[in-house]
Amino acid sequence: MSFYLVLTLILTGVVFIVFAMFLLQILSLRKTILLREQRIISLYKEKIDKIPAFIEIISKKTTHTDIFLEIIHLHKVAIISNIGSIYDILETNSRIHREFVFLMKVSAHIQDLQKNGNFLYIRDFIMFYENTISKEMLFLNSDIEKYTELLRKKDLTIVGLFFPFKKYMRIAS
Repeated sequence: MSFYLVLTLILTGVVFIVFAMFLLQILSLRKTILLREQRIISLYKEKIDKIPAFIEIISKKTTHTDIFLEIIHLHKVAIISNIGSIYDILETNSRIHREFVFLMKVSAHIQDLQKNGNFLYIRDFIMFYENTISKEMLFLNSDIEKYTELLRKKDLTIVGLFFPFKKYMRIAS
């Protein structure tokens, strides 16, 4: 009788330890995901802060001011919008990036800009932030996949169903 009791207690303890490890991993990954999201939002804000200077430098060298209308509009939207999560910035960031690439193509035809130190500095700054955001998105997607897999494993247990966690969606690259 006592052998079965000891065996039951040991099995219960092992199950509890495994379940506790799952919960700790889930909580740790959730915190990592939230920190990574905040980093991406911060990088995004720093990137959009440089757009007016970028526009100002290019606009001094061209007479076609209408090419800046879309990026000015997107900059206003980015400043005004209430960013509650990373999913709120994805579309705007994508559109800003397309406009930035267009303006980079325009700037390639303006020889004076390629010698302007301020332009080169701001251009490189914006490109650095865009590249960093892209890398962070890849890491975020990887973390979300790990998190989702842990939630799936946790939900296979009856006890795990009593501990619901927020699910995250992958971010389309």
